[in-house]
Amino acid sequence: MKQLIAVAAMVLSTTAVAQPDKDWWACQVVHSSGMRWENNQWVTTTFQEDPPFVLMSDGNNSLTNESVAKAIDGASIFANHYTRQPNPYGGSRVTCDERTGTTLFFDFKRGKGAIGRKFGSVDTGNNRDTPTVDAFECSKG
Repeated sequence: MKQLIAVAAMVLSTTAVAQPDKDWWACQVVHSSGMRWENNQWVTTTFQEDPPFVLMSDGNNSLTNESVAKAIDGASIFANHYTRQPNPYGGSRVTCDERTGTTLFFDFKRGKGAIGRKFGSVDTGNNRDTPTVDAFECSKG
């Protein structure tokens, strides 16, 4: 985890200096699982974890759209397609939903979260995509 924080610090050093009031989190997927469509049925499976990523706080107990987009897609081209909402139960949790059925849930207090992808599960025939859940843990920078 120390290497992850060091890499994130190098990548974000200019951002962190320019915006000292905004927190950043170096994150790493600790388990990835889901289902594949095989022989007309869902089969559970695990996946190789995704590369580390960084989440940025927007200063208002939420996350920036850009960091959520990068965490989910690996790119920020869909950064304006996310809706962010405080958790209905209050506290330190935030939910970020993407229009095609991907959700990132993060708890600032615990530094843990998950990314769920479910869009492809509604396809028909043998073209169904794999719904997944990636559990991740973060260290505050």
